[in-house]
Amino acid sequence: MASLLRIAIIALLFYLVVWVVRGLVRPAPGRMPGAPQGEKELVADSQTGVYFDKRKALTVLRDGKTYYFSTAETRDAWLRQNSN
Repeated sequence: MASLLRIAIIALLFYLVVWVVRGLVRPAPGRMPGAPQGEKELVADSQTGVYFDKRKALTVLRDGKTYYFSTAETRDAWLRQNSN
């Protein structure tokens, strides 16, 4: 009986150690490994609607409103569709 209890305690300790190590190694939810510290502001690409980091955005200012784009291709497509 004592050996069964000892095995259960060792298994529980092993599980706790694995749980703690995973928490230290795994990035927090919503964070990418290697991402800089600080919160990221996400914006939607005005052409595709996909959200991305605002710091990487290409922008177009039209009629006092800023439009954000994740790539030059989506920006150029939006400009073609919205040319005045």
